[in-house]
Amino acid sequence: MRKFLLSIPTGIPSLIITAIVAYLTLTSDPVGKEFLFFPGSDKVAHVLAFMFVSLTYLYDYAKHKNPHHTKLNLEMALTATAIVVGLLTEAGQLVISNGRSYDPSDIVADGIGAIIGFLAYRFYLGHEIRYFFSRRKHHHDY
Repeated sequence: MRKFLLSIPTGIPSLIITAIVAYLTLTSDPVGKEFLFFPGSDKVAHVLAFMFVSLTYLYDYAKHKNPHHTKLNLEMALTATAIVVGLLTEAGQLVISNGRSYDPSDIVADGIGAIIGFLAYRFYLGHEIRYFFSRRKHHHDY
């Protein structure tokens, strides 16, 4: 698995996840209304989607920087980029008339998801990702 992940060029996972999220947010009912399990479940989907967008951007950055520590300002810029993707997808819903509608609360959910992804990366996953890509043992395994 490690070799496979290392063989994927940096940036490709970010492109793929961005394309998937754009498709899901801009197409008319991509998964069907039967997947709306409870009121507000679409907001949960937005939070999860943009958490993964943010995490994927940060993953690509960490893979590129490996094994060096990433910089907070660049991590924040990548998280802001994920939020901008959310803004653009909602703006796209205004332009594309396919039955989807612009909802400001979706933008809030997108932002919350991106920030959750950033916090998960910053306080736990970033450390694990960097050491996954390095051949060194975890410094706390000695």
